[in-house]
Amino acid sequence: MKSLNLQVGQDHVEKLTVIRNPIRAIEELIWNALDADATQIAVELKYNKMNGMQSVTISDNGIGIRFNRINRTFGEIGESEKKKQIETTLGRVPHGRFGKGRFCAFGLGAVVTWHSKYKQNGEVKEFEISGNRSQLKKFNISDEKICKNNETGVTVSVTNINKNMVSNLEDTQKISEELSRIFAIYLLKYPGIKITYESNLVDPKQFQTLTHDYTVETPEGLEGKVELTVIEWNKEFDRKIYFCDAEGIAFADHTPRIHAKGFNFTAYVKGDGIVDLEERGEFNLEPYSEVVTKLIENSKEVLKAHFRGRSAEQAIDLVKRWKKEEIYPYKNHENNPLITAEREVFDTCAVTVNTFLPKFEKSDNASKKLTFQLLKKALERDPGSLHSILREVLVLPEDEQNELAELLDRTQLSAIISASKTIINRLDFLAALDEMLFGNLKKTLYERKQLHRILAEELWIFGEQYDIGVDDQSLKSLLDKHIHILKREELAEEGNEDVTDIDGKQRIVDLMLYKQIPLTTPGHFEHLIIELKRPKKKISVTEIDQIKKYGYAILEDERFDKSKVKWNLVLIGNELDKWAQYECAQKDREYGHIGASESMNIYVKQWSTIIHDAKWRYQFYQDKLKVEISNNDGLRYLREKHSDKISQNELEVAGLTS
Repeated sequence: MKSLNLQVGQDHVEKLTVIRNPIRAIEELIWNALDADATQIAVELKYNKMNGMQSVTISDNGIGIRFNRINRTFGEIGESEKKKQIETTLGRVPHGRFGKGRFCAFGLGAVVTWHSKYKQNGEVKEFEISGNRSQLKKFNISDEKICKNNETGVTVSVTNINKNMVSNLEDTQKISEELSRIFAIYLLKYPGIKITYESNLVDPKQFQTLTHDYTVETPEGLEGKVELTVIEWNKEFDRKIYFCDAEGIAFADHTPRIHAKGFNFTAYVKGDGIVDLEERGEFNLEPYSEVVTKLIENSKEVLKAHFRGRSAEQAIDLVKRWKKEEIYPYKNHENNPLITAEREVFDTCAVTVNTFLPKFEKSDNASKKLTFQLLKKALERDPGSLHSILREVLVLPEDEQNELAELLDRTQLSAIISASKTIINRLDFLAALDEMLFGNLKKTLYERKQLHRILAEELWIFGEQYDIGVDDQSLKSLLDKHIHILKREELAEEGNEDVTDIDGKQRIVDLMLYKQIPLTTPGHFEHLIIELKRPKKKISVTEIDQIKKYGYAILEDERFDKSKVKWNLVLIGNELDKWAQYECAQKDREYGHIGASESMNIYVKQWSTIIHDAKWRYQFYQDKLKVEISNNDGLRYLREKHSDKISQNELEVAGLTS
């Protein structure tokens, strides 16, 4: 019997024995066995007659600890032989590099014994090494002797078990599953190794459903290539990112926040440079060092992309089932790009509801179908209402609402649908306007009651830049609005006399729109005044004279700013009589430009020209969306958007039905 003394401080060694979870100690002892080329490793719990835990043993069939290398194996810390070892005898990459792993055993119990059997010169020899937590710097070594059998390996026996560890050690199922995750990469790389914890096999394949490898962007300050292996499991594990060397041997772990509802996974971030981070202790810093923080961020981005793809795959499988059950609200032949984008958002929402709401999956098909119709209608009418539906109607929990919101924002499909809906609605309105002005509705359409009111909500037809200023008010109100726009309210208090035309008559303007001119100095504006005529009314010199008088009233009224405001007055109708046509054909002006001064232009325009110009503005988008617009689409739009102005009965009287 002889003893071996460590040449380090007691405090330093004691720190190595501190563990929070027994898995840490079991893991290190298994790694020691694997580094010794063991193919059979068994962890066993032994009890005394009082059913108290007597010992924990870890047995292996590796090459054993050689007697003549005890000083190198047990006598030094931080200079393990494995640090210089490229590979083991069987070609495995060694795990231990610092000679610290054996001290973790003292975190389990006060007394630890290593019984080693190794082969030398054709003979198998055996000896024991023992240590006590009370004297961590001292190990006792027995004399070696010839072994009676030919088996090699090491059995580590831990006794005087720490009472705080007993309950965790006895949760054999949980520990074996956790060990399966810890050793997953190693066991996949080196098949044929059998590890058991009590009677439970440490086998990641029994829980593994999918494995995928990715490249991670290497953060500044880290050398070499970084790869990530994600393994998905068929049962719930705590989500973790393990930081490993290039071979997948873990040194540290991190618990990430990843939105991947319904998936159980572990990620292994691998790279030679990660070993350097471990040696510098950067995984132990709070907060993490800058390079470790960036490594985690880059790894999480890879994982997010992975689970976006997996969610899409999951959606495909669910959609197939819903189609088979005849509750899916979209048809197979719908191949419009807008509907495709809308369907993708619907699938995301539907899968979210199916995942987050257990009651939904258990409900009958009629209830599911109603829910799906509700989601589909929300997408068709207002994609922005999805969040309120999921919150208030389906009562989706807040954290799941946030997760879905992040997903929708990330895909931006909801924004695409909203923009596309706006474009298609406008194309539908152009078809409806065609019918109102040139079709059967032309004969019964009322200018103020219907056409005027509809156009007041569709002002984009005159140009995207306009907002409504005054709708169907006297010219006095136009003045008031004009003053308000210019922020010169004090002028309105100087007198309440009405604004009249040059004949002294009060006039009514149909629509006034305005915009600020951005290319001039602040405070400069452009005003647009529109005078509408009902479709069956031909524009004559009388109507042209009327719009000119509007303009003259503005020019004559000293309360209207002439230096900072430009005025465009437009008279709009379907047809021009021959005198109006002569009036519109002014020399050196575009057709319809009937009056001009330094601060005012007066135009006469036909609806056919306005509709043509609007269609031209949207033709590009219509082509890209591959949308076909018919009169029926226009009528549907009128029924849905303007039913308060044109009733279903009026449409039927005009011979227009869906």
